[in-house]
Formats: sequence, structure tokens, C-alpha cells
Amino acid sequence: MSGRCGNLTGNEQAIVADVGDRAAIEAMMRDVRAVVHLTGVGGDYDLETLFRVNARGLFDVFESARLEGVERIVFASSNHAFGCYPITERVSPDMPPRPDSLYGVFKVLGETMLRNYHDRHGIRSVSLRIGTYRPLPIDQRSLATWLSPADVAQLVDLSLRHPDPGCMVVNGYSNNTRLKTYDPNWSVLGYQPTDNAEYYLEMLRANGVDVDSPDRGEWEWPEHGGSHARVAERPARRA
Repeated sequence: MSGRCGNLTGNEQAIVADVGDRAAIEAMMRDVRAVVHLTGVGGDYDLETLFRVNARGLFDVFESARLEGVERIVFASSNHAFGCYPITERVSPDMPPRPDSLYGVFKVLGETMLRNYHDRHGIRSVSLRIGTYRPLPIDQRSLATWLSPADVAQLVDLSLRHPDPGCMVVNGYSNNTRLKTYDPNWSVLGYQPTDNAEYYLEMLRANGVDVDSPDRGEWEWPEHGGSHARVAERPARRA
């Protein structure tokens, strides 16, 4: 809900506002049936910014939607909600979250809030645990985690059109050969990703990316969250 919008069609309207502007958020929700919430800042921001956008801003969007009678929310969650699982474990959405960072913690918060909004207020939702969303794969890890623009568009569209997703969590990846997760909810939504990171092996190899290591055992990162699960944090004080 911030930034610039261009190339609008006749039935579209752009309203540019900060996610911290509650009054503007409430105004946006009037006469709206569904919300796709993509706003967020990455894990390299300080706690205050993360909280303002990814926690307080998240609440203001969801609560404003509830108060205006919005019926469905599609939420951009993240694979970092389960990033501390070993890469050798095929994670599915029905497994407990294991966030790899404060960024991942706030994504789990969003999923949990939507469970509450469904149980208390009947708002249907789909939380998309998005992998590496880029126009093209960028590194070895994205051979497993890439989500292409075409596939994310399909995933969002299906999440909006499904007659009753309840409160669903879905892993957001393309049809990658080296995919390391399992998600029965793809078939529930009717999601059939068409892109595959493997098509870009030669491009990655030409860019110096090691694409020839064994698929398991010598993988670039030992956890699903990649570098997020290994970022150095402030050490604890010792007695």
C-alpha cells in the first residue's frame, strides 16, 4: 500500500498510502470484498521497522478489513515461517511453524491472526508461504525455492476464487525439480505451477552458481530458511 502505481486499467484505482496510516487503510476497505496483503519489509530491517510494518501494520490491515466486512484475505507469508527445519525434511503446512528469524516470527503471527479472524469472524483466508520470488532463479537455493511471477499470479487468483478455503496455509513455489517441501493444499486449490527453476541451470552456471552439487548432503544451506537461519545475532550476556 505504498509506492507508485502505473498502467491502470479502466476498472482500477490507485491509492498510495503508508501502511501505518490507519485512517487511510480503513478508507481503502470500504465496499471491498477481498484483500491481498503483500506489504512488508525484509529481515534486514531493525526491530522497530519490522514491528511497525510487519506486526502493527499487519494488524491494522486485518482489523480494518474485518470492521468493513471484508470476506477474504490473501496474505503474503513466507518460507521463513518454517525456515529452521532441516533441508532434508519435507515440510508441509500442517507441521508446526519453526521461524528462522524475527521476520519469520511476524509471518507466523500473521497466519495465527488469520486463524483467529476465521474462527471468531468467519473471514476466509489463504496464507502463501512464498519462497524465492524473483523473475528468475538467483542461486543454488532458489533451484528448490523459486516462485515465478506467472505462478504467483496463478496462486493468488486461485486463492481469491476458491469457494471456501477456510483458513488455509499454502507453500508458494514453482514446479521446481528440486522442490524440498510437500503440500497437499496445492491440489485443494487447483494450483498447477508451470515454471521450473531447472530450466535456468545454464544461466546460473554461467553466473558462477554451483548447480552441480548433490541435491542433498552437500546443499548450500542445511535449513529451509537458507542464510536467515544462520545470521549472527547479538550474543547473550554471560554471568
